[in-house]
Amino acid sequence: MTRRAPEYVPFGVSALGGLLVCLAVSMATGRREAWDSGAYFSVGIPIMCAVIVVIAYRFPDRPWRWVLSMAAGQALAIAMAGNSLSLWPLSLVAMTILSVPQFIVGSWTGKLAIRKKGR
Repeated sequence: MTRRAPEYVPFGVSALGGLLVCLAVSMATGRREAWDSGAYFSVGIPIMCAVIVVIAYRFPDRPWRWVLSMAAGQALAIAMAGNSLSLWPLSLVAMTILSVPQFIVGSWTGKLAIRKKGR
C-alpha cells in the first residue's frame, strides 16, 4: 500500500509553482508582469504544464483544482509586483485564459492516470 500525501499538498505545490514561475520570468526578463514577456509563453507556460502533469498524475481526481491553485499563485505574483488592484479583475480574466493549456494537460493526465491505475 502506498502512502497518500495530504490533500493540501497538491494545492500548495501548484500554487507555489505558479508563483515561482511568474516571479522567475519577471525577474529574468526585467518585466513587471511575467506575461509581458515572450518567455512567459515559451518557457513559463510549458514549465507550469509540466508541474500540472506531475501533480495531476499523482492526484488525478478533479485535476482542475490544481490549475486553479496555480492561477492563484500567479495572482499572488501579480500582487507582489505592486501593480494596481484596479486592474485585478482584468488580470483574473487574462489568467484564466492563459491557464487553458494547464487545464488541457491536467484533464488529459488525470484521465490517463485513472485509466492506468484502474487496470
